[in-house]
Amino acid sequence: ILMTNFDTIALLGRRFRTYRKALHVSQRQLHEKTGVSLFTISSFENGKGQGLSLSHLLSLLNALGLDESFLDLVPDIPAIDPEKMWNKKR
Repeated sequence: ILMTNFDTIALLGRRFRTYRKALHVSQRQLHEKTGVSLFTISSFENGKGQGLSLSHLLSLLNALGLDESFLDLVPDIPAIDPEKMWNKKR
């Protein structure tokens, strides 16, 4: 099932809030550490994502130690045998 952008933002926001609370970090502490506004953090955690830029998202993930998992969204390209690729296209 394909998720809409809205659904994806809402899911990420809920997951992020779960991590933040599990680490006993308040939104204010997160704001002080990252400079991301309380409004933006709250909006993200409530599934709206208003004012959330990619830079903000990376800062928030970094603050909770989740930044490495972000790279899994766009993994390294696996080694590809050009001969196999060429033969697939024929």
